[in-house]
Amino acid sequence: MDEVFEHLDRIIIFDFDLFNYKIEVSNNILVTWIIMAVLIIASFLVTRKLSVDKPSRLQCVVETLVEFVNNMCKDWIGHHWRAFMPYIGTVLLYLALSNIIAVFNFFPFVHLYPPTKDINVTGALAAMTIVIVIASGFRYKGLKGWAKGLLKPAPFMLPFNLLEYATKPLSLCLRLFGNIIAAFIIMGLIMSFLPYAGAPFSAYFDLFDGILQAYIFVFLTSMYIGEAVEEN
Repeated sequence: MDEVFEHLDRIIIFDFDLFNYKIEVSNNILVTWIIMAVLIIASFLVTRKLSVDKPSRLQCVVETLVEFVNNMCKDWIGHHWRAFMPYIGTVLLYLALSNIIAVFNFFPFVHLYPPTKDINVTGALAAMTIVIVIASGFRYKGLKGWAKGLLKPAPFMLPFNLLEYATKPLSLCLRLFGNIIAAFIIMGLIMSFLPYAGAPFSAYFDLFDGILQAYIFVFLTSMYIGEAVEEN
């Protein structure tokens, strides 16, 4: 039990000074950098030999994923979807890989744990989302149109509509954090007692639930952006 909860700790790998400010690089940041590097390299390798006439199987898989994200953005954001598709797609890929990265621990000498088990990571993602929601409201509605939206459906709803800008990121942050950390603890306990029979449980808690939580996060993000940019 103690070993499982030890992996929840934020471990400082190294630190450095930047403009007289000490910056600490934790295990979660390091894993995030690894995921970023994997996504950047994979994006380069996948897109360097695209073909219209004879697409490869990998290209077909990538096009299917892109079409899936496009359709989700179209459905929930509306006719401004194209501007937000890169962000939604990037967050989906990052979260999907972050949430399922513990699967690779079945390989010898691999010890990687989801950075999304750290509330600082999920909080940062939620903060990014709410900033984009507010900025997109200004961008597509203007200050006057955005302010009018705060008075709907009636002026007395103003405090509650303003409160949503705090509750939405809090909900996104805690939902993702709670589900990932719960799955992480459950899988850790299972592997402690049934180390040779953990694969079926990992298929659910690491793979299925991890991808599901990534989808829910970008689904809610798309919905919040859609609400912000819809016409009055």
